Amino acid sequence: MRCTLAVPALTACFILALATTCLASEAQATAQATAQEAALAAQAAALPEPAAAIPAPPAGTKAPSNIDTPPAFTRRPVARNRPVRPDLTFAVKPAPVEFRGLAWGSDLERIPGLLPVTKPVTLAGTFFRPDETLRLGEAEIRSVAYYFPKGKLTGVGIIFEGQDNFFLLKDHLIELYGPGRQMGDRYGWTWNNFFIDLRMRENLGELRYATQP
Repeated sequence: MRCTLAVPALTACFILALATTCLASEAQATAQATAQEAALAAQAAALPEPAAAIPAPPAGTKAPSNIDTPPAFTRRPVARNRPVRPDLTFAVKPAPVEFRGLAWGSDLERIPGLLPVTKPVTLAGTFFRPDETLRLGEAEIRSVAYYFPKGKLTGVGIIFEGQDNFFLLKDHLIELYGPGRQMGDRYGWTWNNFFIDLRMRENLGELRYATQP
């Protein structure tokens, strides 16, 4: 009977000791977990705050390809198509439509008082006025010739002498048509279908008005 009673007592002691050990292990594990949570919380508090998120670009924009490209959320201004202006004219005012009352394209047969040029040589289709005023603006001129290559007035040629007359003619034309363009020893004005050319060589100058196709 004593042995029978001793076995349950030993078993109870063993179970009690085992339970005590389990409780101690759980308490230790809980303490370790609490300590780890506290350490993680301290580390998180020490980290810097995250930067604010960049807003997403609107639809239809592209991300920048290099540092010089504006950011994706900035739209470039739309470039407008500009008409191409042909560089056909150096004059700022309209071309002359006539010379001393004779319109370009006038018929030779309808202009009285013109005589053909025969001296020093005969020039086909070239005529002059015997009563021509030999002055243009403030400049003195030597002669004026009218060109009718096909019976229509297409141009006028004026001969003059001296640098003084060259600059007087140039100033006169600038006053009428605005600044022209210097081309070597020539100064001129150009339009779509007309030009004026002023040149000087060895003290002899020429001023020419001419239509062009």
